[in-house]
Amino acid sequence: MDEALQALPIFPLPGTVFFPHTLLPLHVFEPRYRQMTEQVIAGHQYLAVALIEQGGRDGAPEGCAPVGGLGRVVYHERLADGRFHILLQGIARVSLGAELPQGDLLYRRVKAAVIESDIADADADAIATHLGTLRGCYARLSNAHPECKDTLGDLPLRLDEPAVLADLVLAALLEDVALRQASLEEKRLVRRLEKANDVLATALLRTLPAEAGVLH
Repeated sequence: MDEALQALPIFPLPGTVFFPHTLLPLHVFEPRYRQMTEQVIAGHQYLAVALIEQGGRDGAPEGCAPVGGLGRVVYHERLADGRFHILLQGIARVSLGAELPQGDLLYRRVKAAVIESDIADADADAIATHLGTLRGCYARLSNAHPECKDTLGDLPLRLDEPAVLADLVLAALLEDVALRQASLEEKRLVRRLEKANDVLATALLRTLPAEAGVLH
C-alpha cells in the first residue's frame, strides 16, 4: 500500500463520501476512469474516492475535498463494451496532497497519506462510554424500526472496535453530504463516536410519539 500512496489514482465523485470499513459499488464508464480501472486492477488495486467540492481548499487537489476514502478493488467485472463494475472495500482515510503530472495518463493521481485516528490517553473512558451509548441507542432503534437492520444488521451490538462502529453508523445513517465529509475528515475517534451517537439519537427521537418529547 505504501507504494500506491506515492501516486494514488483518485476518482472524484459528486455527493459521494467513502468511509473506511464500508463497501462501495461503482459503475465505471468514462474513458479516463476505464483506463484508471485497467491499471489499478493490473497493479496495486488501490484508489481513492474523493468528494467533488466547489471552490476547493488549500492543499487539496483541484475541485476535490482534501480527504478521501482509500479503497481496494475486491471485485471487478469487465463488460463487453469496455465499462466496468467494481466493488471497493474501504481501507482508510487519506489526505490527498500534491497532484502529480499526468503525462500520457487520462486520470489524476496524487501523493496521499493515511490519516491515523487520534486517540489521547484521556479519551479512553469517554470512548467506552460512547460505545455503550451507541449500542443502547441502536438496540432501541432496531427494535422500533427493524428495517434499519437491513443495512447494519446486528454489527453495532456485536463488534468491539469503536473506530469501525463509528464509521459504519455514520456511513449508513448520516445523510447530509457536508456532514459526512466533515466526519470523514475528523481525526479524533472520540469525536466520531459522538457524531455517530448524535445521528442515532436523532433517528431514535423520530420514532417517538410527539407527546413523548414533552416534559411535564
